[in-house]
Amino acid sequence: MEQEKQKQDHTEDALKLPADFREEQYLHTVASEKRHELLMAPYGVSFPVFRTLVYLMQHPDGAAPSQIADDLMILRQSMTNIVDSLEKQSLVERSAHPNDRRRIIVRLLPKGLSLARTLFQIENDYTQRIYRHFTKQELEDYYRLMRKMHEAKELELNQILKEYEAGHV
Repeated sequence: MEQEKQKQDHTEDALKLPADFREEQYLHTVASEKRHELLMAPYGVSFPVFRTLVYLMQHPDGAAPSQIADDLMILRQSMTNIVDSLEKQSLVERSAHPNDRRRIIVRLLPKGLSLARTLFQIENDYTQRIYRHFTKQELEDYYRLMRKMHEAKELELNQILKEYEAGHV
């Protein structure tokens, strides 16, 4: 009987948590993007453009636009627009893939690499300033929980996709 009550309490709590969690996640994402856009405003760079530039900085041999979009979880059409814009500013270049001329690779040009490094340093400095408000233990706990949440999300998403494939939807 006590076990059933605990299950019911857990279920009721679980029903409240997702709405609160979704709202918190949404607000965190919007606020994070807004803060980054304010930091990057003097450079006229949006958050998705910042992420694209840093991604390309970390992939000096370049990457396919679809790969960048998928890795950064940006819509492919949006990535096309981002790459078009960066190319017009002479920050990136498109070239044929060395092994498959039908595929396109995007690489940073020197001007783009310089901007990416500058923006990355701004973001890094900002993050370091935030870290000063927390103890080392608090940061370790935070990142441990973030990793655990990420792993749980991946696990459950993969399970749901398997259920879709099996026709359980």
